[in-house]
Amino acid sequence: MHNRQLNHITWLMVLIFIFNYLAASCLHYFLSYTPQAYQINTSSFKHLVDDLLAHAPIYAITITTYFLIFGLFISLLILSELLIHHQLSWQNFLRSVKRPKLYGFVLALTIMLLPLNELGLKIPVANYMTIPQTFMAMIANPFILTGLSLLYILILFFVLRLKHIPYYLIIDGIKQESLIKKSWQATQKSAWYHVRQLGFIFVKIAFAFALLYGIQFLIDLANHRNWSVFTANLFTSLLAGVLYFYTATILYLFLSNPDQERQVQTRQIYVHIRAVLFLVIIGFSTIFLSGKQLKVAHQNYLVIAHMGISSKSDIPNTIENLKKVHATHPDYVEIDIQKTKDGQYVLSHDPAITNQEDKSYQISDYTWNQLKDITFLHENQKTTLSNFKDYLMLANELKQKLLVEVKFSQTVSNQELKAFSEDFGQLLAENKAQLQSLNQNSLLRIDQFLDNDLGLLSPIQNDVNQSKLSQFYAIESSSLTQKTITQATSVNKSIYAWTVNSHKEIQTTYAIGVTGFITDYPAKTRQYLANISDRPHYTLVPTGTLLLKRSDF
Repeated sequence: MHNRQLNHITWLMVLIFIFNYLAASCLHYFLSYTPQAYQINTSSFKHLVDDLLAHAPIYAITITTYFLIFGLFISLLILSELLIHHQLSWQNFLRSVKRPKLYGFVLALTIMLLPLNELGLKIPVANYMTIPQTFMAMIANPFILTGLSLLYILILFFVLRLKHIPYYLIIDGIKQESLIKKSWQATQKSAWYHVRQLGFIFVKIAFAFALLYGIQFLIDLANHRNWSVFTANLFTSLLAGVLYFYTATILYLFLSNPDQERQVQTRQIYVHIRAVLFLVIIGFSTIFLSGKQLKVAHQNYLVIAHMGISSKSDIPNTIENLKKVHATHPDYVEIDIQKTKDGQYVLSHDPAITNQEDKSYQISDYTWNQLKDITFLHENQKTTLSNFKDYLMLANELKQKLLVEVKFSQTVSNQELKAFSEDFGQLLAENKAQLQSLNQNSLLRIDQFLDNDLGLLSPIQNDVNQSKLSQFYAIESSSLTQKTITQATSVNKSIYAWTVNSHKEIQTTYAIGVTGFITDYPAKTRQYLANISDRPHYTLVPTGTLLLKRSDF
């Protein structure tokens, strides 16, 4: 990389960081005025609609802010393109802003580059289009992952064939010509070269992570936790800067001149020094401002068996597996329950089951007597629904505490909540069970009927507050940061992370101070937690903190 290109990429990196930080700050400001989820009345459809209408202005402002952020991202790209090619003027800027095709191309490009953001890059706007973790789990199969990766490389090839469209729209001012055809012709000889460039970028990122992994491994061997935490923070900051630098490098590919992009230029050492300096400053700023810096953690922890299983080979949410999972000695067994048409509750993660003849049964539309004999398949294993009361009674016999995710409907009434409490309150109290739900307002209302600990379940990071409602927060692990844990500690709340299975996930969530580990492998997780609580294990923490994580900036 030569000095002119490096200089442009360096300043683009700075602009991207400033943009991401200001956009995140703006969104957080407006979101702070939206009501907390537990305050939104979900006792009936009318109450829900009334609540949403009452807060319609702030919701409208928040949605408008997302559109403005996208528009400002377009402006950032236009300014960068004009500056790179020494054509910055108010007239040129206004001319480019009025090009609808540019907005369409950038939106399509943002969506196409979304998987790269999931790998840790910092492409603006794509930060708010995260790929659900449930989908990521579905493609974890090596064959599926390999096939999708090859397909994505092919997609990137076609995207790179169209890379000069921004140049033609902004610099050349082309409106009528076929931009796709013109860019396709211009990249006829260079497309695979740029695909290889992308490949080299990810090789360099992998090398940086591997190098610092090795150094951290050696430091951990010294068995000095303070030093391990310090170097883990240092390496995480440096790697965050690397990710910002290569984000700018990738975006620069779409801003370059088709006629001059591969010209050879002389190297100047001060340009490289400045690039490294800004990389370091941005990396440390990112980690500090986003609350990812680690603290020395020595905490007690809970191991929670996810969906009542002891391994992935078990059938989830079945009474037949309760004794088996109890034998692994989890602190809690987590289960999901759904309401039947006649007011009973059964164990099921999904609201519907499908029998062997491929007929679907919506649980809320059928009685327990109609459902109890239906055989359905879970990954080629036959099973039937389990009754919640039977499961709870057996758990009490075994003295096994439960973490119950109550999948209340979005408009569950106070009468339904009272009936649930009357049916199960005594058994739940005897069990010392904890209850959690995505319908947070239902927990606010059921609290008047039950004495059990209640927790707010969320797939994204929540602001932790002093509300007496929630004794714990159960949050999807890829959304958690040290900042969330610090907030929880300050108000005496616990954080449970789900679903934590790999060594990387366990290391990272333990390092930031998580209390509860909801896992598919309770015995293995407890053993590994015992190991890392005895000796420092921070080698995978930088990777776990930066890659496959939701991040605003």
